[in-house]
Amino acid sequence: MPYKIDGFDIDGITEPILGEGTTFVPLANVAQSLGGYADFDSALKVAKIKLGEYDLQVQADNPIVDINGMPLELQAAPFIDSDMMFVPVRLFEKLGYKMAVDGSHISLDAA
Repeated sequence: MPYKIDGFDIDGITEPILGEGTTFVPLANVAQSLGGYADFDSALKVAKIKLGEYDLQVQADNPIVDINGMPLELQAAPFIDSDMMFVPVRLFEKLGYKMAVDGSHISLDAA
C-alpha cells in the first residue's frame, strides 16, 4: 500500500506519480483521507479543498495555489491525469502534516 495516514494503511487511493523529481499525489483522494472535502470543476480545471482550518484553491498547470487567500508557489505545477488532479505531495507538508516518502510509499501524519 503506497499510503499511510496517521499510522494507518489506506486503501483506495490512486497510486502516486513520479515526475520532474517530484512525487505527485491525487489531491482529492488524499485530502478526503485526511478528513477534508473536495470539489472539482472539470471545465475550469480547478479543485477546491476544505481541510481543517485550510481552504485551498488549486488550478491545473498553475504552480501558484491559494491557501486561505494567500498565494503559495509549489515546486511543480499540478496536472490532470485520468480526470484527477495531482499535486506535489509537499503541498500537505505546507498544511502542517509531517511527510515521508520512501520510493512510492507515502506517509502523512498530523503534526
